[in-house]
Amino acid sequence: MKNKEALTFYADNGLDEIIAENSQNHFLALDKKPTEVKTKNQNYTSVIKPALSTSQALSTLAKKSQQSIENSAQIIGAEQKFVPLNEIVAAAKKAAQAAKTIEELRKAVEKFDGCGLKKMATNTVFADGNSDSDIMIIGEAPGNHEDLQGIPFCGDSGKLLDEMFRTINLDRTKLYITNVIFWRPPGNRRPTEEELAICRPFVERHIQLFNPKIMILVGSTSMSAVLGINDPVTGVRGKIIEFAASFMPEKIKTFVIFHPSYLMRQSAKKRIAWRDMLVIEKFLKK
Repeated sequence: MKNKEALTFYADNGLDEIIAENSQNHFLALDKKPTEVKTKNQNYTSVIKPALSTSQALSTLAKKSQQSIENSAQIIGAEQKFVPLNEIVAAAKKAAQAAKTIEELRKAVEKFDGCGLKKMATNTVFADGNSDSDIMIIGEAPGNHEDLQGIPFCGDSGKLLDEMFRTINLDRTKLYITNVIFWRPPGNRRPTEEELAICRPFVERHIQLFNPKIMILVGSTSMSAVLGINDPVTGVRGKIIEFAASFMPEKIKTFVIFHPSYLMRQSAKKRIAWRDMLVIEKFLKK
């Protein structure tokens, strides 16, 4: 029975050919020259070559990998040409300034291919809410939910943001929401300075066309991208800022709030966030 089970095991694993009387330990042949092993069938000869050492195997693998990288680089180089950042930004400015309405700007952003994030994103996340509102909310960048649905702030942090504004009787029928980045960074990482620079012409044109009564910046990345302030949000929030933008004829009333995802991690800060909502409510009632 044992012999039958052994034969079944050999057959199931493809061991259906005899090439030598005894099994071979290839590790013992590392430093030996190729040897010939003859079976009972004298008309058949099997040559067993010594296995490579670990260092030799790694060296061979490294050489093959490097060659593969070089071949890929040649292929990519033949298909794509490197474009300097200033040229990409200039192209973004030209496309943004050509847009005369928010809808035209949306189409320009969707058509723009200068930002590498777009190649990895599922959707372009442009805006949501009421384009006739007086309140413009600008967040940081799309997350996974936003990328899948093409809507800003539609995940867990978006639900919290909705709840925050609902406390002062505002919802998306009375708000307009967008971001400083229109495509999701891989792994929800912070956008790079280059990515922010590429999207900035569209963001500025967006603000210019919308012309809000108040602009609310959500989180440190949004604050830094629009205002150029790199201080912690804690030191900037709580007050209306007169933002003098070169692309606007008048100063923009601006307010900075904590990002909902930060409040989800730091629940003790929600009390401060509530006070910020009251400041916004008081301003809007003027």
